[in-house]
Amino acid sequence: MGQGLGQIAPAALIAVGVLILTGCTTNVDVPKTFAATLTVTGQAEQVGAGSGECVIDSIRVAPNDQIQIFGGSGAASVRSTLEVEAIDQLPDGMSTCSYTAHFDAVPANQKNYEVSLGRFSPKSFSSDELENGVTYQLRRP
Repeated sequence: MGQGLGQIAPAALIAVGVLILTGCTTNVDVPKTFAATLTVTGQAEQVGAGSGECVIDSIRVAPNDQIQIFGGSGAASVRSTLEVEAIDQLPDGMSTCSYTAHFDAVPANQKNYEVSLGRFSPKSFSSDELENGVTYQLRRP
């Protein structure tokens, strides 16, 4: 019988140790985020109405182009793709091209956010502006 207790005691200690370790979970803070939808617009000198492609300030823009939001710390960033919202022909021969971009998880608590698309000038926005919907006007730097 002494032999049986000698085998049970270590097994019981291991089981207790496993229970203690699984009970010791750390509460990891999940970073706070918010959703944002941006309208991206610009005056185009050329359009491909069927393709949704526009040439704005000699720079091509098209659906599925990647747009990024960079947090003020530089470490936080998210990206999305453009979706065509509208292409409107103007009387002067130019067109207004509008796209939307949806971001599901923009890192919160940043001092400011910089929106950037390709070779266009970046633009800064606050978290309140992004949460309430902003328009990013495409302009050459």
